[in-house]
Amino acid sequence: MATSVIQTRRPAERGVRRLWYVPDPRLRTLAASRRAIEIADWVRAEQRSTPRPDEGTLFVALHTCAYRASRPARGRAPTHRQRRRWARRWHLIREYIVTENLGLVYTMIARFRAKGFDHDDLLSEALFALARAVDRFNPWRGFRFSTYACNVIARALMRRGKIQSRYRQFFPVQFEGLFDRIERVDASGDIYIERVKRAMAFNLGDLTEMESRILAKRFPVDRGPPLTFRQIGKVVGLSKERVRQIQNAALVKLREALRSDPLLG
Repeated sequence: MATSVIQTRRPAERGVRRLWYVPDPRLRTLAASRRAIEIADWVRAEQRSTPRPDEGTLFVALHTCAYRASRPARGRAPTHRQRRRWARRWHLIREYIVTENLGLVYTMIARFRAKGFDHDDLLSEALFALARAVDRFNPWRGFRFSTYACNVIARALMRRGKIQSRYRQFFPVQFEGLFDRIERVDASGDIYIERVKRAMAFNLGDLTEMESRILAKRFPVDRGPPLTFRQIGKVVGLSKERVRQIQNAALVKLREALRSDPLLG
């Protein structure tokens, strides 16, 4: 299978996402385009009076929208507005397919039966795998999407389990050395705390917006109660494992920034 890439050399075409599709000749027909528009309109309608399209029809429409949004810029190429319109139809159909198949996610998580793993992490991994399966499913191979998606989700969960098990072997205990040092009461404690606050205020560690938000909630400057990884995850819309990973990356950046501080040398 080949991947079609939207040309982004001309300024008018910037901002359109690259969409993958199966390069099947049937996508180029006018009938396929009309059918894709009908499917997108059917999905957009809140009260769907006509019967639900079958699985194959939905995926063919999805690939048709991707093809129309990603046609090479030669001949009578679509305008930037037309590309964006087809991309919106693609997102609409894709979101509908993902929503209709959420049951596969919970079924595969129930079958995973992994003890000691956070349910939110598994759910996040499985949802991402489902979306990836929708993007890469080939409706012309004759397989059912549920079979393909369950295989993709199962492999993602097993891969996640191996990664987390390996991580726990190397890091059995979570230790935050930087802010443990901040809490020490000694002669240089006040100076160290002031330099850490300065590094965070001026972003000397080149932290991202998300890293700064998470550190601010984990280690409040006003000495208020720190939030847990799970509480922060609910606020920022991430799993607690992802919040922990972002925090650790931010702490590494802060350590590097403080290492070059002349007052702490």
